[in-house]
Formats: sequence, C-alpha cells, structure tokens
Amino acid sequence: MLPAAVSIQTRKKPTMTRHRTYSQRGRLSVSRVFAAVFMTTLICLGTPLSAVELPPESPLWESQSPPHEFQPNGEQSLRSANVRPDSLSEFNRVFSNVSSPTYSIHRPKKSCGVGLVICPGGGFRDVWIDREGHDLAILLKEHGVTSLVLKYRTRSEEELRKPNGWQNYQLAVQADGRQAIRILRQNAEDLGLQPDKIGVCGFSAGGHLAISCSLHPESKSLESRVSGMPSFAGLFYPGIPDDAAETIEQRMKPESQNSPICPMFIINARHDELTPVEKCIDFYSHLLEAGVDAELHVYGRGGHGFGLGVGRGESTTMWPAGFVAWLRDFNIIED
Repeated sequence: MLPAAVSIQTRKKPTMTRHRTYSQRGRLSVSRVFAAVFMTTLICLGTPLSAVELPPESPLWESQSPPHEFQPNGEQSLRSANVRPDSLSEFNRVFSNVSSPTYSIHRPKKSCGVGLVICPGGGFRDVWIDREGHDLAILLKEHGVTSLVLKYRTRSEEELRKPNGWQNYQLAVQADGRQAIRILRQNAEDLGLQPDKIGVCGFSAGGHLAISCSLHPESKSLESRVSGMPSFAGLFYPGIPDDAAETIEQRMKPESQNSPICPMFIINARHDELTPVEKCIDFYSHLLEAGVDAELHVYGRGGHGFGLGVGRGESTTMWPAGFVAWLRDFNIIED
C-alpha cells in the first residue's frame, strides 16, 4: 500500500533589508529578470504557481536488506543550501552518508500513464533531493507524470578503498535504481501507470546511475517477475560511465539476448568542467550508431548543475519544456 501524501510547511524566505548598495540592486534586478523568464516558462508548461505538498519518504527495501550492503562513513546527515529562485519545493536539502535508501512518490491529479524515477545528483557523495529531485517532480506532475524521487545510497570512502570498491558500490546503487523502477511498475495499477511507460532520469551522478540502469542487463541474482529495466531515460548533464561505449557495443551484437536500448533525452551545457559536453556528444554518437532513438541538446550557457535552468541563461530555462515535448514526440505522453 502506497503512503498518502502529507503536507510539509514551506519556509518563509528571509526579509530583505531596505538599504541596498547599487551592486545589490543590480543583482536583484537580474535575479528578477531570470525569475520572470522561468515563471513564464512554467506558465507555458501549465504549472501553477501555488504552494505544493511534498510526499513522505518510504524505505526502498522495506521487506529485505539492500543488496550489496556496505558500511557508511557515519550517520546520515542533512544540510540545507540556499533556496534558488526557481525552486518549486522552496527547499534545497542535501543528504550525505545515505545507507538506508528511501523514495517519495508525486502523484498527479490525473495520470497520463507515465511513471518516472528521478535520481538527483551529488557526486555519489551527496543527494540534492529538492533542487534535482522534487522540483522536477512537481513540474512534471502538471503534465500527468507520476514521479518517484529516489534517495539512493551514497558511497563510503572506506569501502572505495577496498579491492573493487567502486565496482561494488556501483552494483549497490544500480540495485537501488532498479528497485525504484520496480516499485513504480509493480504498483502501476494503483498509480494509474502503463507498465511499458516507466522511465528513469537523473542529474549529474544521478544521470550516471540512469545510464547504468538503462544499459546494463539486470543481475541474474536479483531477477524478479517485475522488470527493473526502464522504458526511456532522461539524462541531465550526466556523468558518462567509463564502460558506456563498450556496453553499447556489447548490446549491439547479434548474439545479445537483451532487449533494445531504451530511447534517451540528453542535455548538457557547452562549458561543463565536471561532466564535459564532449563525453555527452561521444555517448550520443554511440547511441546513434546502435540505432537508439536519442536526442541531444547542448546549451551555450549553464555550466554544471543548472537544475531547472533559471539564472544560467534564457534558453537553458526551456529544457523542461523540451523534455516534455520529447516525451510527446515519442508518444510516451499521449494527449
């Protein structure tokens, strides 16, 4: 039984002092311009500007221990960063030392039949749950998309120092991603979803996770009657796995018994030092060679971690509308 949504009080933003310098006034004016652009985009998308409710968290592995368990560096911690002007949740929480993964489901008033697992970024050390999770879920809810925001396990530095530490961690976090997909798929009837329209998306490290879940076959030891493979993927300034090209090549071989690679929507900024655009372009080229339905958008502004885009260039704010349009182009969302 899925938990009912509960209200979370939104925080009041601090009151600005009356006396500002000229440079402060200039920055405020620029912020207002970007905010106005973003709000215009939301209106075009049909997103209301009223307060929202954040759903509760539920344990991802409620009835079993997480596969590939490892010891965290310490207790789970939470800090709050500055709330950006484009925040729909009005929160900007960052979780670290996550060893017990959880999820939250945003249910629209009327489902379009599409379900989406959202994997926030944070370099696998943190999970930026609101800025790269709940904010997108709130926006997509207005288009009938049911979103599961995943707080996956973060890496332990002690575990990474062990032999095959990174590979073992990747198995653990991939298991979290697939379990989230299964939760949407096995609850499809209750959520009003079509089981063949359950996708995964992610920002930065979360994009790395989304790629891994899309390319790698499910582990034989974790096979389930409910598939953990996504029907489509959204990759937002993603980290590209080192083995991505090799994995695509393996999937292309005639003897491969795996299903085709799912359609993918990819965005990045031209100047991104953490997840370089060149790697995205190379990844996109390999997808095209494999016959994958893929779409790539490279923005001239933005840098890394632009979230929903406000304050990082006017065209960058339009990527959520582009993602929704892509979902319609491929009949994932059907009007």
